Amino acid sequence: MPRRECVLYITDDCALCDEALDMLLKANALRGIVLTTVDIVEDDDLFESYGEHIPVLEYLGVSLTWPFSVEDAAALFSPK
Repeated sequence: MPRRECVLYITDDCALCDEALDMLLKANALRGIVLTTVDIVEDDDLFESYGEHIPVLEYLGVSLTWPFSVEDAAALFSPK
């Protein structure tokens, strides 16, 4: 079975990013999906793409921009 991974694009000193990460972890929304956080400041292209929209959750090429809910994340992770 392939490893299921998602990315949460964030940056330092971002209260909304912290809130999104806490929500995903506390709500057990990931259900076996590996979560990687990526700081957009480290990559000019990511900063240009996501700078005004973080946090952004991406899974299988589909992105959710903040604000998103646990239900939104669960729908993103559910098999199509």
